Amino acid sequence: MTGKEIVNLIRQLRADGMSDSKILDLIEYIETHDPKEHDECSSK
Repeated sequence: MTGKEIVNLIRQLRADGMSDSKILDLIEYIETHDPKEHDECSSK
């Protein structure tokens, strides 16, 4: 995602009522979890 897309996403999440701390938790989760982890679990 570009910086502009991230800013737009944050603005939309805030408009939908999500708190800044929840937004940061979401970003942290996305950045620290490898998508392959999910694929391996779902293929079992």
